[in-house]
Amino acid sequence: MRYEVHSFHDSQQHAAAIQGWQQVYDQLGAGRLSSELFQVSGERFQVFHEVLDKRVVQHGHAPRQRFCMAFATGRPPIIQGCKVSSNSVLLLRDGEEFLLHAPEGMAFMSLSVDLERFTRLAEIELGSAQFSQLLSMPGINVPMRLLKEIKAQVCRNFDDFIRPGEHEASVIEKDIEDALMAVQLDLFLQAHVETKRSELAVSSYIVKRSQELALADPDSPLSVLDLCERLRVSRRTLQNSFQRVVGIRPVEFLRSIRLNAVRRRLAGSPACECTVGDAAYEMGFRHLSHFSASYYKLFGEYPSETRRLE
Repeated sequence: MRYEVHSFHDSQQHAAAIQGWQQVYDQLGAGRLSSELFQVSGERFQVFHEVLDKRVVQHGHAPRQRFCMAFATGRPPIIQGCKVSSNSVLLLRDGEEFLLHAPEGMAFMSLSVDLERFTRLAEIELGSAQFSQLLSMPGINVPMRLLKEIKAQVCRNFDDFIRPGEHEASVIEKDIEDALMAVQLDLFLQAHVETKRSELAVSSYIVKRSQELALADPDSPLSVLDLCERLRVSRRTLQNSFQRVVGIRPVEFLRSIRLNAVRRRLAGSPACECTVGDAAYEMGFRHLSHFSASYYKLFGEYPSETRRLE
């Protein structure tokens, strides 16, 4: 069993530290990021809690052969095109893709267990038909009282884990797995399925497709009109979609995505193989002085100060 507590000033280092998740965290909020990550993982389970003080967009895939439930413990994010309420629980299955727009100050908790075992137990408690319906949903709503109880229960376990010398002796891996499995079964038993899709889902799709188009040919940045033409939407629809989902203009969002790509390129290569100018040019930044100023505004450091691979 692994127990870890970390703090980071780089969104992608934070993302890479979460066991089993294939994901990219792009920082959108300006300034030096500060984050905290707590995680406990075993052969058949994982639980982690993360806190980030800047707006971040998270995109990737959940762990394979796992069933994951996740919920906000602070300001709720927008997930899979749906605005999450304080009593919402996100469901992810077996490497499923996810897209999460995290607001500044977001705190998030994730519980993952073995999918095959959870399926067997859930079909016994719920019946195959009801379980299949719930399993197909992107998320569920549960009574706030229950969710508060579960948050408190897991946090109490966190306190046990971090007491020096206690967690290795007192917590058995199988007991933790069973406790997490029971929590997820309780959530399913009390679930209220939300079937109504809002215009936020359409806006989220527009933002996602804009990001994909921008990164498909990064050395030729797309304008607002380019995006409108490709997506066949009006300028007002495009602007409103970005404001609704990420709270900033399309040009700012797409520039931030490209700046994050430059930062990952710099952090992942030694200076002798890739200069700052090379990395910037690859992502469509032609004016280095403007690029450097934008980089500093977003990350709180100049590109020359970003730690490089040795």
